[in-house]
Amino acid sequence: MKSQSALLVVDVQREYMEPEPFVTCDGNDLVAKCGTLIDAARAAGVPVVYVRHLDDVPPADPAAAQICSEIAPRPGEPVVEKRFPSSFFRTDLERTLKQLGVTTLYACGLATFGCLNATVMCALCKGYDVTVAHDAHGAQALGETSAAQVIAQFERSWTAAGARLVRASDVRFA
Repeated sequence: MKSQSALLVVDVQREYMEPEPFVTCDGNDLVAKCGTLIDAARAAGVPVVYVRHLDDVPPADPAAAQICSEIAPRPGEPVVEKRFPSSFFRTDLERTLKQLGVTTLYACGLATFGCLNATVMCALCKGYDVTVAHDAHGAQALGETSAAQVIAQFERSWTAAGARLVRASDVRFA
């Protein structure tokens, strides 16, 4: 039976976590919180779909572009590769989600102000029901604006657009 929900794990790659990690609203625990969501999704039989950003100029260490090993995809789990901020733009993400029967997305990952934002807003525009794990997406400070302030600003935009926010530990996959 096809699931109607999927967990979307966006750009949780080594290059964004080392040496200066992107942080969540409550600290340097992004990978662990994403791991908790991934474990819960797998236990509930909900597909986990990974997204990996590839730059036109690869990092000096090709392994840096890999998804963090602590939350690496299992064999058979889809990994969508993208070159633009939105995980939907010029990728096979939408086709993958349709094949899985997905209408509801749970999202976590990076970066609050970049690719996750573009992906969440695009998913809403495409009619997906979107829930973002409030404490499982990350940012860095932007100038004088702290990471926590950046996160709060984007979360306000997401909820105004129709997304829901739920703490990672409170996500109940449907």
